[in-house]
Amino acid sequence: MALRNKRRSVIKKSKKDLDIDITSLLDILVILLVFLLKSYNPSDLKLDLTDNLELPDSISTLHGNQSVTIQVNKSREIFIDNKQVGKIPKSNSNIAFLSKKLKELKEKGDKELKEFKSRNLSSVDKDLIKSKERSNKQINIVLDQSLSYADMQKVMHASATAGFPKFKFIVKSEN
Repeated sequence: MALRNKRRSVIKKSKKDLDIDITSLLDILVILLVFLLKSYNPSDLKLDLTDNLELPDSISTLHGNQSVTIQVNKSREIFIDNKQVGKIPKSNSNIAFLSKKLKELKEKGDKELKEFKSRNLSSVDKDLIKSKERSNKQINIVLDQSLSYADMQKVMHASATAGFPKFKFIVKSEN
């Protein structure tokens, strides 16, 4: 009987002394939060760069979005959404093949947008339509830093004539 009383008193004492200090745990959580926030990227743009392409540096903070992406590398080869479509000619002529391909993509995007608008829409879908309309007028341009301004102008002109009047230039951040 004395043994039972001792056990009960030991159990009661141990229950009273169970205060846990979580200060160090909170410190760890704050540090993790800082690292997560530091590595967060608000851009929804996912981009696979083609070979032989070096991006220019920039301090800009605006981000691109998921729309048609044109890449031009050092060899002046043109890629639309990572598929090679041709090469910029050395002459002063326009890039007709690029305009043609972009017009096809524009028509396809307009058709998808029209089909989407014909459905019964909720408020979330209306926001999605506005986003799709913006991305259907905009094009992301990725140029090698060694290309001339004339080459950039040719790409911009072909994009504008195909129905993409807004441009976003993708560059490498200094950070």
